[in-house]
Amino acid sequence: MQPRILIIDDSDFTVIHLEGLIGGDYQIEHRGDGESGVAAAMADPPKVILMDVEMPGMDGYTACRLLKKAPATQDVPVIFLSSHAETADRLAGYEAGGEDYITKPFDPDELSRKIGVVLRNHRQRRELMQHVNVATSTAMTAMSSVGDIGIIMRFLGEMVGCLDFPSVADCIMRAMQGFDLDVALQLRDEDESLSLSREGVCSALEESVLHNMASCARIVDLGSRSAFNYPRVTIIVKAMPRDNPEHYGRIKDNLATLTESVDVHLRSLSRVKAALRRGDTMLALLQRSMATLKDIETRYRTQRAASSQILNALAFEIEDSFISLGLTEGQERRLQDTVRTAIDQAQAIYDQEVESDRLMRSFSQDLETVLRKEVESAAAPIVEAHSTPENSIELF
Repeated sequence: MQPRILIIDDSDFTVIHLEGLIGGDYQIEHRGDGESGVAAAMADPPKVILMDVEMPGMDGYTACRLLKKAPATQDVPVIFLSSHAETADRLAGYEAGGEDYITKPFDPDELSRKIGVVLRNHRQRRELMQHVNVATSTAMTAMSSVGDIGIIMRFLGEMVGCLDFPSVADCIMRAMQGFDLDVALQLRDEDESLSLSREGVCSALEESVLHNMASCARIVDLGSRSAFNYPRVTIIVKAMPRDNPEHYGRIKDNLATLTESVDVHLRSLSRVKAALRRGDTMLALLQRSMATLKDIETRYRTQRAASSQILNALAFEIEDSFISLGLTEGQERRLQDTVRTAIDQAQAIYDQEVESDRLMRSFSQDLETVLRKEVESAAAPIVEAHSTPENSIELF
């Protein structure tokens, strides 16, 4: 379709002349005064307005200023038509917001050329504005994405030191505040479960919803809500920005990443807790073993003392019996040597048992020390080195 041009001029002769010059290339619409011309332009903005300067009532400069203030017509180019060619007149047209200034009588080639230039410039400005808007939108999206990455990076750094459900939940809530999201969450494993919202502990109904969502798909949309599910964590966003598809998509991507990270962390915590339980069991077993060994050692000492007394008493009794037995001196000496040898052998057997007991206790103590160190290492939080201010980068 041909571009539509609105001529605002009180001279019918001028309008007829203009129609003859440009009517073959453009659709022509005419208004004979400033008031009706402004109203017509605002009701249906044309591509170009040819505006007479001197008209009864509202002059062309005033009409142009009104058009430039109105959102519907502020971008419509205005070319002034006037019989005055002074610099002051042209300056007045420029200050009123005009695009060009043509003096009467019109040169057909100049008129066509200037209308073409105005239309081309207007089209280029419109295209440029579209490119600027796209570039601005892209830049804003990139800045938002960088900000989101910063929140996630801080979250991951903080979560490394979280070794229980309450600290993990607090870390998630801080990240959600960074995203400006109102959420409810549930953390769970084989031993415990924790359900929280921004207001604190979840209601029974909210906790039930979180529990039931655990068996659903990874991401579930529920009206204005969206749920993100992994085996050990569920996060429900209470008000998703569905009116902003770009923001909505970013939230889904970021929350999916964050939720999966929490699930991996909780899985690691479960392994640590299982290792701690096994370590506690082994330590308890070792402690019982050491107590048993100490009891055995005490019994050994008691038995040794009792055995020594019995053997010594036996030796004295045998010596006392030598007189009544009528043994020769050689026989008595041989019998005494035999008894003493037996006593020494019994004492040696006891000493070997005591040495075995000592070795067993030493092994148990060494094993207990190693296990204790392993358990303490598994339970110790990971401490990150803090970067110096000159090496730190703040993401926004």
